Amino acid sequence: GEHETKINTKLDSEVLYTALLVYSVFCIHSCFFINKTLILVRSTLDINTVSPMEKEKEGHHTAHAVDKLQQHLGGYGRFQIVIYLLLGLVYMRGGWHVWIPIYQTLSPTFHCSASAGLSLNESVPHTVEEGALVYSQCEQYVNFSVSNATEHCHNGWTYLWDSSYTSIVSWMDLVCDKAFQADLTTTMYMVGTTSGVIFLAPLGDRFGSKTLMLVCLWAQAVLGTVLIWASNIIVFCIIKALIGMCNMTIALSVYVLMTETFDASHRELPTIAIQFFWSAGIMSMALLGYLIPAWQDLELAIALPINILSLSFMSIIPESLPWLLSKGKLKQAEKVINSFTTLNGLAQVPNLQEKLERFGIHGNIDDPMKKSSPYYVLKDQCAPTDVSGPHTVLTLFKTPKLRVITLIMFYLFLVNALAYFGIMYSTPQLAGDRFLNLCLLGLVEIPAYVLCIAANRLIGRRRSVSIFLLICGVCNIAVLFVPEETSDGHSLQSLKTALVMLGKFGITGSYSTIYLYASEVFPTIIRTQAVGASSFFENLGSIAAPNMVYVQSSVTLGIFGGMTIVGCVIVLLLPETHNRPLPQTIEDVENKQSVPPHFSYLSPANS
Repeated sequence: GEHETKINTKLDSEVLYTALLVYSVFCIHSCFFINKTLILVRSTLDINTVSPMEKEKEGHHTAHAVDKLQQHLGGYGRFQIVIYLLLGLVYMRGGWHVWIPIYQTLSPTFHCSASAGLSLNESVPHTVEEGALVYSQCEQYVNFSVSNATEHCHNGWTYLWDSSYTSIVSWMDLVCDKAFQADLTTTMYMVGTTSGVIFLAPLGDRFGSKTLMLVCLWAQAVLGTVLIWASNIIVFCIIKALIGMCNMTIALSVYVLMTETFDASHRELPTIAIQFFWSAGIMSMALLGYLIPAWQDLELAIALPINILSLSFMSIIPESLPWLLSKGKLKQAEKVINSFTTLNGLAQVPNLQEKLERFGIHGNIDDPMKKSSPYYVLKDQCAPTDVSGPHTVLTLFKTPKLRVITLIMFYLFLVNALAYFGIMYSTPQLAGDRFLNLCLLGLVEIPAYVLCIAANRLIGRRRSVSIFLLICGVCNIAVLFVPEETSDGHSLQSLKTALVMLGKFGITGSYSTIYLYASEVFPTIIRTQAVGASSFFENLGSIAAPNMVYVQSSVTLGIFGGMTIVGCVIVLLLPETHNRPLPQTIEDVENKQSVPPHFSYLSPANS
């Protein structure tokens, strides 16, 4: 009785601790969300100082001039391809940090260790299952010679790895009432990625994307090295969050550098194809996990080689040419242009200033130039064509049709992140080889990306998202109804794993489309706020996913399946945006003819 009371008290305190942690994370996100909203409100109010139409025309003229300049630097030239491949390598290694928790937090079979001077049978309760002894994981006898009373393990645990593999679970004894702390490390990593978007990524405009990328790569190498010496879970979680901050900032910087390497006419293909490096990162993580059994060695393997190799990037990868021009750094821009012309076999530019003047750029480049950066594309689209007053996130809820679009998008961002990361982090619970499973989950992304490109062009955004979510939902729910084995004893675990793989294919296709869809469905005057608010719910989904996986795998997949089925239906309430003019004002959205969803899905006029 007294012992059970102590155990229950301890468990209750940890449940409270978890609740407080989740609440704190939510509050932090809310503060970030409010902060971004206030910044956007302030920037909107500042528009009144200069004519919006004049700023838009100036930015468009400058961006067009620089794009024209980039067209003369070779399109898909040799130097552009070298830059693209090096950036792809950096982007690929980012996937290692996202998916290492699959092996880093792996929980082996374990049981209480025997007391000194006693055998295992005398120390630990056990049962016989399928002819084998199974020892208790969390309890041991108080005094076997007197009674069968048990208590919490106080002699530590014995871990039964199938080989020489290790994880932080066995290193820090994150089992029994501490088991939730293993998944907490992944949650804190996700919190870090969100913080990176807010606090670090905007520094790219001030210091340059290349500089920011390199600094974060080196910082991540140091953090990864320090992580293996973390002595307790709190320090471990803090370092994981910092690694997440760096990793997301690196990914955004890579994207900016990659897209700004190409002119607009050559930008679409590399922007899409960069995702294949992400898929390669997942598959190579499976290989690294197989070859490097100790989690400390695995952490060093993903944190050091490419990050240290990035020292060579200083002399190979140039700073973004549009950014250099936007800051008036003409001498540095001239060096970058000469690098392109030399390696692509083009004629050297004798005088950059003359070249810029020929393209309509005179003297230093003003701030509107930075609008040519993909990082600012949504911000650029927010320049209103008519300013009737400041717009905030609350504007999204003031009119009926825009309110419906907003709520649906919030839900779609949440469920896409929840299902994508949830399926990935449930890999250790799938039947079969955990390394092969992760490799296959990465492999199915390749056809998903290819089909996503084709589907978006042939049937539009809305139908594409609906079909991909339907595939994911049906497959995940089907797992619940597949028995463990047939009536004659044949295992059906492989079928369950195959269904999960197909579900991953579906959610990858949907996730790849949803950001594009969001950037097109919201009106121009509120687009940045709308996409930013939607990404807030995406962050909530990515944070919640590791904790949901802590529940039984089949139950979690059922939840993912149900939520994606709902998503595949409600997305049909949204208007199609493919080959349609983007809505500029809220009135454009409200005045668009409404069509019932089942007719909207079939009507050629709205497809």
